Amino acid sequence: MLKLHGFSSSNYYNVPKLALLEKGLPFEEVVSYTGVGPKYRPEYLQKSPLGKVPCLETPEGFISESRAILEYIERAHPEPSLLPDTPFGVAKVQEFSQFIELYFELVARRLIPNLLSGRQADPAVLKEVESGLTKAAAALATLSSFDTFAYGDQFTLADIAAILNLPIVRDVGNRFFNKDPLAAVPGLSDYCARMEERPHVKTIRADAAADRPGFMAHLKELYGI
Repeated sequence: MLKLHGFSSSNYYNVPKLALLEKGLPFEEVVSYTGVGPKYRPEYLQKSPLGKVPCLETPEGFISESRAILEYIERAHPEPSLLPDTPFGVAKVQEFSQFIELYFELVARRLIPNLLSGRQADPAVLKEVESGLTKAAAALATLSSFDTFAYGDQFTLADIAAILNLPIVRDVGNRFFNKDPLAAVPGLSDYCARMEERPHVKTIRADAAADRPGFMAHLKELYGI
């Protein structure tokens, strides 16, 4: 059986977790906070070279990095597919997913430590993050109309990227800029509401909430947050 190492408060972990759930694949969750903070267990470095989560344990060995894990899952278990059936469709899903990761998730993540700790953010960083998120939000409608799914007429990896990363953008926007940077994106609000009704998305949210006390205790031990 596949084993997924990590913790449910991590969106990097939840990316392959949601893919596994949507595909209906059996897997075991191995809770590990190893990838957070400077203290790595030496034995975990044999599974994930930099000690990060997630890590997928397969019959053939260990795979780290969410994108590589997704590639393995899709190739090893192609049905039901989380990708369109044309090369162009696959490329568009990848384009959308990378756009979300590069221009939303990585930008908003700069303020996650402040969001978790309540500490004041650097004004220069605030300005850069707000500018970056505003620019990305204005461009998002060119990639998706969000009529039913993020791309095409089926649930894909593009939806996983949107579901797991866009709420962080809203949290950061509301906390630091007193606004939702995504509010003006056509169709996005209704799309997100539909996605939240998916059973496996509800599982992801519930598991993240249940894990949060343990995750925060880990951060407090490391950083005093």
